[in-house]
Amino acid sequence: MDGICLVNKKRRLMLRPCVGEVDHSSKRGLDADAFVQTHYQDIVSRIISQLTLKEAVVMSSTSTKLRRAWIYHPNLYFDTSIVFASSDRHKRVPSTETFIDRVNFILRTHSGLGVNKLAVMFELRKEHAHDIDGYQRGVAARVVTLNFSPYHGSHDRSYNFPCHLFNGKSGSHLQVLQLDTVTLGPSPPGFCGFANLTVLTLENVLVLGNLQLLLKCSALEWLTIRMCSQLHNLYAPEPLPRLAFLCVQDCAIDKIDVHAPNLTTFKYRGRFKVVIALRECLKLKTASIASPIEDNLYYIFTELPNGLPHVERLHVNVFVKTQIPGFTQAPHKFINLRHLTMRITYEIAKRFGRNAVLQLAYFLEAAPFLVDLHLDVSCYAICTFILFVVINTT
Repeated sequence: MDGICLVNKKRRLMLRPCVGEVDHSSKRGLDADAFVQTHYQDIVSRIISQLTLKEAVVMSSTSTKLRRAWIYHPNLYFDTSIVFASSDRHKRVPSTETFIDRVNFILRTHSGLGVNKLAVMFELRKEHAHDIDGYQRGVAARVVTLNFSPYHGSHDRSYNFPCHLFNGKSGSHLQVLQLDTVTLGPSPPGFCGFANLTVLTLENVLVLGNLQLLLKCSALEWLTIRMCSQLHNLYAPEPLPRLAFLCVQDCAIDKIDVHAPNLTTFKYRGRFKVVIALRECLKLKTASIASPIEDNLYYIFTELPNGLPHVERLHVNVFVKTQIPGFTQAPHKFINLRHLTMRITYEIAKRFGRNAVLQLAYFLEAAPFLVDLHLDVSCYAICTFILFVVINTT
């Protein structure tokens, strides 16, 4: 046998390394130690990244070698948990001063390097702008979340998001921006835009200037706007070449006119008085339309075909006050529509006439090439029925 000597053949067979052979086990141990020493910082960073900021601070107290490891934590998530223990934060609300002091202390100690996400989730207002601006200057985070809800007062005291802090190269790191309960004013003079911003989410934001900053977001892929009551026009005449997803919900908006050649999905929830002009979005194949209370569904089959002519799959969810008026011929048609899902809820059962189902049949005229229709019609709290129709055109 190679590398094995036989000893004491008469009594038993034993194996031991031959004198001439080299024991590689010690060398492997040295190699492992060298590997750990060489990649120690990377290993620690990977472990730290899997912990919350608070857990990382606790772990750093267990070893002198790990004492400063937490200052490289990639995710800075600040809410009430950084002030209180997890068991206390639902019982007590920290003062704003205490919260700000704690965040400032952490950021002064943190290295500011390799930050992936900066999230501030607390009720802060415009009088705290100096500190909030400092948070964003102190770290170059890829993802920035500012959620200052809940706040049910006017926007007079809401924090004004500082676009100028992200102008040009100073904002090249920003890829995801999520704002809740802030004010977003017009773009400042000389604003070059968010060069690498791919995701923008606005919720309960006071929008001033009809979001003209969108024209400076050529890398934008995902846009979500919710409960922005002062946004009346979403207008982007210049192409947003990479925008693939657009969601507008619960806004008092009059017109949505976006030139997005690669838009594939559109979601809208709100009043049916809106003008949707997405004719130039040739790749838009899926749309979802919902409205809480409407007088009738006439809008769906008179206005939408003109605004969404390329849609192949449409979802409609609406609560209707009155009976749907019949019509014999739709002025516009969904030429490309193949799949239609409709959920219609009537407010009062007696308004749902016995001919209502026949009236719904008129909708088929607006979609002559429809392949399948899923229709869910119900009378609020009184009666419910589901009609599923499959139309096979093959």
